[in-house]
Amino acid sequence: MAAYPREFVCCDQSARSLFGETPQLELLLENTNYPFAHEAGVFIEEDRTLFITSNQFTDSQTGNRKIQISRVTLPKDGGLASCEEIHPSHVPMANGGVNYKGGILFCAQGTHDSEGGIAFMESQPPYSSHLLISSYHGRPFNSVNDVVVHSDGSIWFTDPIYGFEQGIRPKPKLPSQVYRYIPESGSIRAMADGFGRPNGICFSPDEKTVYVTDTDWIHGDGTTDDSRASHM
Repeated sequence: MAAYPREFVCCDQSARSLFGETPQLELLLENTNYPFAHEAGVFIEEDRTLFITSNQFTDSQTGNRKIQISRVTLPKDGGLASCEEIHPSHVPMANGGVNYKGGILFCAQGTHDSEGGIAFMESQPPYSSHLLISSYHGRPFNSVNDVVVHSDGSIWFTDPIYGFEQGIRPKPKLPSQVYRYIPESGSIRAMADGFGRPNGICFSPDEKTVYVTDTDWIHGDGTTDDSRASHM
């Protein structure tokens, strides 16, 4: 069995059926003005578009911290990728994202002046958006980080305290927890606690297990603590 190029590590042999025997990395697009490709990575197959969120950077016009959402149109027949910056009204400081009902769910971390939560944005102009939920029984979320949708329609997401540590959110009023939200009923429930900083989240293929990464080892100011968790 041929070895993969050094850029790839195959941890499960079944992955070879997805990537083939000779996977390659190709630079499609880059932006040296700010770290524009950081989170989300939501692919809309029909349009060959990829929605991404940047890392935080300082807006040269306002002097405030900012996260930019971009829509990348993937090339066809050897063409070039293109990028469009988009500015939805109700997705402050977006982070993780996932496909949802023809559009996108974004984790809106919020700011000192605007509430965050789980936001829905349409995938076509004018990219209309609205918050689905912004609090846990009246207490605002800390800085929602990542989200996944179960086949039963429930929305699961993580809510660490990174926003407060990075200076973009008020002091937390909730523990760092994993939540399940059911849009049809409006039910919101804390499904798991005891985390330091719950981060990425996904389901196993049979959806009987939910995996959550705890990145408590690294704090929002960039400092690290080897005594803290860094595990799944």
